[in-house]
Amino acid sequence: MTRFSKIGFILAAAGSAIGLGGIWKFPYMVGESGGGAFVLVFIVAFLAFGLSVFIAEMILGRASECDCFSTFESLAPKGQKYLKYGGVMVFSGLVIFSFYVVVLGWLTHYMVLSLMGLPKTLESTRELWGRFVGEQVGYQILWHFVIVALCAYVLNQGVKKGIERLNLILMPLLLLIFLGLLGYAMCQAAFVDSVRFLFAPDFGKLTPKVIVDAIGQAFFSLSLGVGVILTYANSMPQKGNFIRSALVVALLNFVFCLVAGLVIFTFIFGYGAQPDSGPGLVFISLPLIFANMGLSGQVIAFLFFVALIFAGITSAVSMLEPLNAWLIDRFCFSRTRANLTTIGIAYVLGVLLLLSNVALYQEDLSFFGKNLFGWFDYVSASYMLPLAGVFLCVFVGWILPKSRVYAMCEGHLSGKIFQVWYFIIKYIAPVGIIAAMIRLAMENGS
Repeated sequence: MTRFSKIGFILAAAGSAIGLGGIWKFPYMVGESGGGAFVLVFIVAFLAFGLSVFIAEMILGRASECDCFSTFESLAPKGQKYLKYGGVMVFSGLVIFSFYVVVLGWLTHYMVLSLMGLPKTLESTRELWGRFVGEQVGYQILWHFVIVALCAYVLNQGVKKGIERLNLILMPLLLLIFLGLLGYAMCQAAFVDSVRFLFAPDFGKLTPKVIVDAIGQAFFSLSLGVGVILTYANSMPQKGNFIRSALVVALLNFVFCLVAGLVIFTFIFGYGAQPDSGPGLVFISLPLIFANMGLSGQVIAFLFFVALIFAGITSAVSMLEPLNAWLIDRFCFSRTRANLTTIGIAYVLGVLLLLSNVALYQEDLSFFGKNLFGWFDYVSASYMLPLAGVFLCVFVGWILPKSRVYAMCEGHLSGKIFQVWYFIIKYIAPVGIIAAMIRLAMENGS
């Protein structure tokens, strides 16, 4: 079995976690949900649910050294091999990858535009975004193809030569770019407003939807519930404290989410824009701000979009690896054949998703008030990932004997720390996730 180096595993897992979920999606969801209230729930969900399930995935992957389906099958008690079907979570990665690469195509287009000059009025910025997404099918398909082809190349190189090498290059570059952007933001007067917006919660804005969205974001930002961490863990080094590695990865992701929010909202408040622009925050509000900053704004815009693309690609390749690993291990596919199969399906789905935003096809690719792109995003974050998280909690907390789980930790989670983590996995995390999902279903049904 090809294994990551220690630093390679940390960067690969961090690359999977630190993606568009933290840098693109987290800020706009914070903006839509009123700021600090969402951040507070996100922090609680991240620590109580996300980090606990993250460690559980690592423990299972390290113990089995198998693909996702085989992990549950091999670890399940005698007579309960049907639990292998918990491995269907790998298909969530296919769903997420399909719309993820569409967004990466959009970002690539805007990276190119930032070099040529972005529009300087709100009306022209909105028109640019609306025309691109709603009419310019050719450009979208071109960038979509470029991104998917790049992801296919990396995945085809495998764990060591592809995924690890990519992250060894892009993750340090991403860190440098964001440290530079944070340093610039901290010198701006609006930085104080950004801190206040993120960390001063208005509890009146807490709704079931905000709570479920925050839980879903905690899972999305850590790449949980798709088998990524489980799959990566079975290729991690056999020596070393893997719990410490998990904490490092989770901390890096957590910091990146907050730094992205601080940077983006500093620009937003500094130029009097509104934070609740939704998914268009990165494509309408920020380009307008960058354009009006002159030459420095052009440089910052280019670096910002490059950073988003770097973060997105490292996450995107991780989304398909669990499904590829299953096809390779269970059906004896070659890596090339597995890659072509998953990438081919994802590419077609991605084309349908981007077409669902195009005016000419939107009506045919929309139902129950959302287009296909919106449904893929909503269902994956609000249902598929949380449900997979519940299954992981039940499997570790209720199916496996406690003594066996303790043995899997190899002493890295000992004494009181293990007892607290196990209590959270067995009771707090699954109950909290299910309760939030029930409240969301009731709210949508009313």
